[in-house]
Amino acid sequence: MDIAIYARVSTESQENDGTIESQLAALREFANKEGYTIINEYADNGYSGELLARPGLDKLRDDATKNKFEAVLIHSPDRLARKYGYHYIINEELKKSNVRIIFKSRPSNDDTPEDFISNGITELVAEYEKLKILERTRRGKLHKAKSGNIIGSIPPYGYKYIPKTKKKTGYYKVNESEAEVVKKIFDLLINKELSVRSIAKELTRIEINPRKGLHWRTSTLHRILRDKTYTGVTFYNKHISCESKKPKVTGNYKRRNNTSLRLRPVDEWIAIKLPKHLIIIDKKTFDLAQKQLRRNSKLSPRNVKHKYLLRGLIECGNCNSPFHGGSCHEKLYYRCGNRDRTFPLPKECNASSIKAERIEPLVWNAVSKALQNPKLIIDQVEKKQARLQDNQSNTEFLIKDIDKQINKLSEKIDRLLDIYTDGSISKDMLNSRIGKLQKQKNELLQERQKYINIKANKLSSNVVHRDIKFYCDTVKKRLKSLSFEERIEVLKIVTKIVVKDQTVVIKGVIPAWQKEDSSLGCIASQSC
Repeated sequence: MDIAIYARVSTESQENDGTIESQLAALREFANKEGYTIINEYADNGYSGELLARPGLDKLRDDATKNKFEAVLIHSPDRLARKYGYHYIINEELKKSNVRIIFKSRPSNDDTPEDFISNGITELVAEYEKLKILERTRRGKLHKAKSGNIIGSIPPYGYKYIPKTKKKTGYYKVNESEAEVVKKIFDLLINKELSVRSIAKELTRIEINPRKGLHWRTSTLHRILRDKTYTGVTFYNKHISCESKKPKVTGNYKRRNNTSLRLRPVDEWIAIKLPKHLIIIDKKTFDLAQKQLRRNSKLSPRNVKHKYLLRGLIECGNCNSPFHGGSCHEKLYYRCGNRDRTFPLPKECNASSIKAERIEPLVWNAVSKALQNPKLIIDQVEKKQARLQDNQSNTEFLIKDIDKQINKLSEKIDRLLDIYTDGSISKDMLNSRIGKLQKQKNELLQERQKYINIKANKLSSNVVHRDIKFYCDTVKKRLKSLSFEERIEVLKIVTKIVVKDQTVVIKGVIPAWQKEDSSLGCIASQSC
């Protein structure tokens, strides 16, 4: 009898491991044993059985109508399809072409109504059993997550997964080399204020490679920068699989149905708290990163039809909504984003639109004057120095208090040594107690050094005044020749521009030449 053979695997890993070849080999061996002549072989590598449209299966169905073979040999029913309805469709279609289906797992030469019903029941039971397994697996994972155990063996970048054993469940361990890269990524975002694209370029420049692939992708970096796992808490049940609106297809076929993810409601997430030694990024740093990501998003020049100098900076003084850019008759405007949000309901905000040609020069001139005004900057730095001076006495008191605690710990250590010399305690007990006291002493010494650094962080007034005047003179020469993009960089010192009625209030921070910034509060208040 002339036959065709058909094989299918559902995942790329099965394809790579050679499972498709083992299926074909088993089918060839069975065909030779039964005396069948193989006319052709059809295979679908990495295609889900829940899809009817598969390139290998479609070719087999087309060839069946041309009477190229009398039967199709398949390893088992689930290799043909995972749904009973698809089995029925394919079976009826092949019957019309006088082509039988033979399963290696249960070969039968009968084609009776009883055989048809038996096969149908078997396929329905198999489909039902698959759904039961999926449900049991889902409930088991939920229970495991609620018990505080890690789900999944693919850890976030910065960690490695230690597989479970008979005595211990699987857990994460810090990958020291990757953890340093994670810290570098957060540093580039927060302290260097680089965009995610610029971070990818910088990592490539300094030859730091991702875990997989040759180059960093912005999607990978976004995932790292938004992952709370680094702060000590990870989540399970955060996403749900769904069908992609733009499925990945191979030729005219897609390999699977649910290839996309969407977020579940937050109240369905299961938080899994990690041990302290797994924390790579502290919460304060993580929050600063999220703030910088939002700021980068506002100021990103990509996908912008027109150039707006104050994009993402203006806020409505009436309703606190951000102003958005818009054009009308080839003129650029800034409009309150809340004005038309409730359409066709009545407006919630009646803030007037502002011409870009009117507000942009006004803000730029105000910021330019602030940067060229040494007195304004000196006043703010001196106020900060005064606040530091007020803290000097408190800092000295704290240092003295720490010194007392260190002396007490030293006395305890000396007494323990005396007791050990008298033979009252063993060497192991001595080492245990001294180890704890020494740890407390080291922590106090670190805290003491921190306060000493604060006390020493004071610049001479003459040095400050000289440096500020030099800075202002340098800025004055440069401001007039800046390009549009360079002006946007300068305006990063502006944190907020509040527009109410005809008044514009500009608030910002000028980076000081110390480690901390000098807040200028309100740079200017003008009428427009």
